[in-house]
Amino acid sequence: MPDIMWHRPEYQGKEDQLISLAGIATIAGVTRAAVSNWRQRHDFPAPVMTAGRTVWVVRTEAETWLSNRPARPAPDPQAARARLKAREARQAAALAVTRKKLRQLDKQR
Repeated sequence: MPDIMWHRPEYQGKEDQLISLAGIATIAGVTRAAVSNWRQRHDFPAPVMTAGRTVWVVRTEAETWLSNRPARPAPDPQAARARLKAREARQAAALAVTRKKLRQLDKQR
């Protein structure tokens, strides 16, 4: 059984009011890694308990945070198009180099 550490002992015995970070990921429809990023980069609810590597927070605090979480900026379609065009150019250049090397190898036969 993992070691349990209480960071907010007032919630001992009230485990039904807690939710794990994995549970938050499920209700938010994101990956567990996204929730870890939120914890590091935003004013995320403080941990109540850790059990091994599992972190638990107060469910109502997490739900409130989720409803008020910072919105992602809308993607800029022109910037996305420019990035894709640049990637296409890099790949075309790499393909040209590969084709040149293949022609050289064919000539050596």
